[in-house]
Amino acid sequence: MLQTVRELLLPAVQSRLLLLINHVVSREAAALDRLKPHAGRRLRVEAADVPGWLPTPPPMRVLITPAGLFDSDQRAEETGDLTLSVSLPTAAQLLDLMAGSAPPRVRIDGDAGLAADMHWLVDNLRWDIEADMAQALGPTPARLVMSVGRAGAHSLRRMFATQAGGAAR
Repeated sequence: MLQTVRELLLPAVQSRLLLLINHVVSREAAALDRLKPHAGRRLRVEAADVPGWLPTPPPMRVLITPAGLFDSDQRAEETGDLTLSVSLPTAAQLLDLMAGSAPPRVRIDGDAGLAADMHWLVDNLRWDIEADMAQALGPTPARLVMSVGRAGAHSLRRMFATQAGGAAR
């Protein structure tokens, strides 16, 4: 039963993740310009530093489209032109990622030109959550939601830091 749930859930999660990444990439013309020359290239994205209690997800295979976006790669090849090993964040690191203050930890192996452009994307792309919320809710409610979120994230960071300090004693 658990295997069936995983088989149904994993493709849906991966497709939503690709939609989110494409949303972020499409807002930055420089990112699209960097990816367009790599159309047809294949990426293998794998999880690294997976906590022991969490099952390791299978690698995701991604194809760069002529538009400079990403699509799911249906080919059964084990390797691609580039491998990205993304470290799964701890709870505190996840808060930093969502706040845009720290890029994800990614190890990139493969074609040097494609690796350089992927490294640029990791270092320079940021998801502007407030701007997306402002489109849906309006600027004032979005600002309010973000300020409440930042305050909550700050409190959680302090809690994690306190717990880490207490565990080290």
